[in-house]
Amino acid sequence: MARISNLSRRRNSDNLAARYSAQKFMQVDPYITLAKALERAGLTAQRTRPDQLIVSAQEGPVWPNRVNSFWLSQIEGTWYLSTWLPVCYRVPQNQDIVGICLACMAAGTSAMYRVPAEISARFELQEIDERQYERLFPTEGETD
Repeated sequence: MARISNLSRRRNSDNLAARYSAQKFMQVDPYITLAKALERAGLTAQRTRPDQLIVSAQEGPVWPNRVNSFWLSQIEGTWYLSTWLPVCYRVPQNQDIVGICLACMAAGTSAMYRVPAEISARFELQEIDERQYERLFPTEGETD
């Protein structure tokens, strides 16, 4: 009886390990999840690079001189919101990304060069300096 119990335990342990490995390798892409949530909120989200999601209310190609838009990037589990200036803001983990996007879109109809102070304060956005920006989003050697 003990032998069957040990075999059963080992089989259950193997099944659990296999499920954990599958979940680990099949994690959901946060950009896809966020894009779907933004679309449900009535915004357009376009992934132009692997680490960049442009947010706007415009269908089709987004140009900063046509409508309000900005972009989001996630690095090591932290979201960053960048404007066209560019000015970049670290988004605290406890903040509602969709809520931030909706507030920013309501702030105007042309491209945002800075997040309005009221929105930045309300969502506790942390502006990062140029050195941090370059470390997070290196431009040296870009070809596009």
